[in-house]
Amino acid sequence: MGRTGWMAAVVILVLALFTRNSLIFTMALILGLLGLVVWLWSRYSLSEVTYHRRFSVERLFFGEETDLRLEVTNAKPLPLAWLRCEDDIPTALDLKPDERARHFLPSRRVLVNLFSLGLYQRVIRRYTVTGTQRGAWRFGPVQLVCGDIFGFRSQFKDFSDTTLLLVYPRLYTLPELGLDARHPFGDYQSRNRLIDDPLRVSGVREYLPGDNFRHIHWKATARRQELQTKQFEPSASRPLAIFINIRTFNHRFEGIDPALREFAISAGASLARWAQLRGDAFGVFANSMMYAGQRVRILPGAHPRQLTRVLEALAYCVGVPHTTIERVLLQEADHLRNGTSIVLISATLSDNLRRVLADLHRRGFAVTLLGIGGLTLERAIPGVTFQQLSEQALSEQALSDLSFEAEQEMPEVEAPVPAG
Repeated sequence: MGRTGWMAAVVILVLALFTRNSLIFTMALILGLLGLVVWLWSRYSLSEVTYHRRFSVERLFFGEETDLRLEVTNAKPLPLAWLRCEDDIPTALDLKPDERARHFLPSRRVLVNLFSLGLYQRVIRRYTVTGTQRGAWRFGPVQLVCGDIFGFRSQFKDFSDTTLLLVYPRLYTLPELGLDARHPFGDYQSRNRLIDDPLRVSGVREYLPGDNFRHIHWKATARRQELQTKQFEPSASRPLAIFINIRTFNHRFEGIDPALREFAISAGASLARWAQLRGDAFGVFANSMMYAGQRVRILPGAHPRQLTRVLEALAYCVGVPHTTIERVLLQEADHLRNGTSIVLISATLSDNLRRVLADLHRRGFAVTLLGIGGLTLERAIPGVTFQQLSEQALSEQALSDLSFEAEQEMPEVEAPVPAG
């Protein structure tokens, strides 16, 4: 009841006192009590009301499902005739049932739930969310709206807490990508067939000019009073460095092909899983940023959680190139071991990129270019193996990305940076 209602109650009360009419006095008293109840109800209706949003699993592989549980609690001795919860959720993920979801932006929609809560009552509603698109998806914030049973006044309360749901890229088998399952990059004849494995120390020797300073054995140096360096056992397996070119056209003004970009990310994740199954050291790099403000950069390693780190980094990838893949290749080449296998997944090939790939081969790297989106070589690149990934897998990726026209939004919270 607003100011007009209170003024009407006061006027009726004055009239009742002036006329000494008990009926009018009773009406004024009832109206005043009603206004007091409405004021107290609207003032305290949202106090001690909590809203929680929980996922049964917060990390999904592509196509997997998770349960979304919305929990509303009224922890006070005042019932709520009606409570409306408007939760901000992404449109790219499949939600069931979705009859309460309303679109208000191309990439966002509002999930509306209406509750009636008694004294100290908790209500839970469940939904099923399917990971139909790769990304780090933000759920929230939520706004609660409540009022009295007469509909005179409403109270609003915002909960800024958000929840992130991580969806990993789609994974393919190597035959689905059109690659040989045993030798996907062909046979590479390296000048250094055997590579020192830094995890397998075989002994120490006298330090020689040109040795890596990080390989000095300090305990042996202290014993012998002269610099000693570690000796490593040779390893026939080469580390794998996977580079993903997010740019899908030669010129920036041409925009981005979402299906082609997602296919490049999926192909890179699939190669990482293949390397993990073989027990090889591998890393992934891309010319794109993650939500935490850092570039996708996972150095080669053979840790059991290496694949998880790669998948998380690619899930956080915003999908917008911030630099050229040539610059990324040149920057990371100085941090890679000699003889590392470099695999580049790209839909474009500029003259500058050709020169960079040829230079990496001359520096002792095994270089493979995997073309997507119809990329072909008009002339061969010296020392670089070229293969084209399957168009069938790309077509399947395009069909799944028809509804993925809008870019993912930056979440409110800072995403954790994968180790490495």
